[in-house]
Amino acid sequence: MKTSEILMIGGSGLLGREILKLAPDIVAPDHKKLDILDGTSIYSYLRVYEPKIVLHLAAATNPPQHEKDPIPGITVNITGTANIARMCYQSDPAIKLIYVSTDYVYHGKGPHLEDEPVKATSRFILSKLGGECVVQMLPRFLILRLSFGPVPFPWENVYEGQWNSKLYVDEIAPFVLKAVLSDAEGIMNIGGPRTTLEAYARRTRPNIETISKPLWVPDDTSMDLTRMKKTLCIDDEAKFLKRR
Repeated sequence: MKTSEILMIGGSGLLGREILKLAPDIVAPDHKKLDILDGTSIYSYLRVYEPKIVLHLAAATNPPQHEKDPIPGITVNITGTANIARMCYQSDPAIKLIYVSTDYVYHGKGPHLEDEPVKATSRFILSKLGGECVVQMLPRFLILRLSFGPVPFPWENVYEGQWNSKLYVDEIAPFVLKAVLSDAEGIMNIGGPRTTLEAYARRTRPNIETISKPLWVPDDTSMDLTRMKKTLCIDDEAKFLKRR
């Protein structure tokens, strides 16, 4: 498949910008041109470009803000995703929708498998699971549960005692693009080797101080990457780390 046959929604965000560095011919209108709260706006782009895949990255992603105000989660993460899913389904033929979700849906001790029970412990997680539910109603979909962040680690302190599979955005972007171009459907975890948030942060900020983890942050969101490795032909994800 040609990357020009992909329509990426949310391309101006952190991950979208990195993907465009790898595949600049992906069609990626900004939110002023394509409004996910307006079905007509989405339909017009699908009609003009006739993509084979829609990669949906647009999201409200500030978890603490969701606890103060649920509207961004309801409108952007749930309603916006529902609008995109509806337009993909109503296209002829139906378009495969790839939806970026979060590792925060997992709870309990990891590494977590894609088919294990998930749990919402915050409004942010509820909103992302709402999007997942909508996408799974389509005949062709791929949900990518990701764990990544900006380069360098952007905060003055780091939470202590949280386990994850987090990569920096420039490390995870090639994996995401490879998954998008694959024939994979269903749900796939994408991330790096199991690590602590402190160790991840110190890859770019060696002297960062730790603070207590708030209750809304899950204890362990590390992911089983068996499907990712098999589908993307990766024998050791640690080889792709740009910073050690």
